[in-house]
Amino acid sequence: MFTPIEYGCCGLSEEEAISRFGDDNIEVYHTNFWPLEWTVAHRPENACYIKLIVKKENDKVIGFHYLGPSAGEVTQGFAGMIALGATKENFDDLIGIHPTCAEGFTTLEITKSSGKDPAATGC
Repeated sequence: MFTPIEYGCCGLSEEEAISRFGDDNIEVYHTNFWPLEWTVAHRPENACYIKLIVKKENDKVIGFHYLGPSAGEVTQGFAGMIALGATKENFDDLIGIHPTCAEGFTTLEITKSSGKDPAATGC
């Protein structure tokens, strides 16, 4: 599929996770972001998006979704972690390399259930 912004994912979609485990057993961490390389080019601030789908009972990451530059590279870097059973805590314990788009997965705090706005806020 060709898209204007690259997309990468592994694991379950949010809808699949809810269908399998129920809405009460899933937490979705998400945010929009603005890649540093887009600053000078004046591209839209909220065009990129990242999301982790986490099973609440064991904190296991069961879905990974990335919409932004170099999606294949970013997805490849985290796919192994997910295949090995990574938890949200494992992602939180990683040291994000700054400034990269992938570092956003190491600092995800906003959940959909919180109702907080996931709009990009800058560095």
